[in-house]
Amino acid sequence: MSTKIQVDEKLVKEIAALARLDLSQAETEMFVSQFKDILDYVSILNEVDTENVPPAYLSSANKSVIREDVIEASVPTDEFIANAPQSKDDYVVIPRVHIEQ
Repeated sequence: MSTKIQVDEKLVKEIAALARLDLSQAETEMFVSQFKDILDYVSILNEVDTENVPPAYLSSANKSVIREDVIEASVPTDEFIANAPQSKDDYVVIPRVHIEQ
């Protein structure tokens, strides 16, 4: 089952809003074209026969290097808060990220 994603200016603008990017009209048109090309290229993977291919659980044969945890002194809260652009009650205040739709 293949679902074709409709790439248009509306989709590019939604993605740009989520990424907090302010795209010009020319950039939006360029990204529409580029997104279509990327999705067309990736869709080639749907044509690959994976019938008898076992799943790959590890992408690398490298092993994790384990080290001893060492407790280190942290920056004092008041010093950290002094460097924050905005704070309230020992917390850093950031702009709202969630976008209502």
